[in-house]
Amino acid sequence: MTTISADVTKQMVKWADEKVKKGLYKSKSEVIRELFREKMAQERYSVWSERALENVWKDEDDAYWASYL
Repeated sequence: MTTISADVTKQMVKWADEKVKKGLYKSKSEVIRELFREKMAQERYSVWSERALENVWKDEDDAYWASYL
């Protein structure tokens, strides 16, 4: 595993500390790793959704124009 550093606001640290204090995470590092995982999953889902919609739109366009040919 690689270590990185980042500048964050006091509110961000407080929020992460609260999550750890509630027992939701073992450490602030765990909170940050989870945020990375969520963002990465969100981006993968976004790409998947765009591809799926492109296919639907293409199929609808093809069907629409086929009726005129």
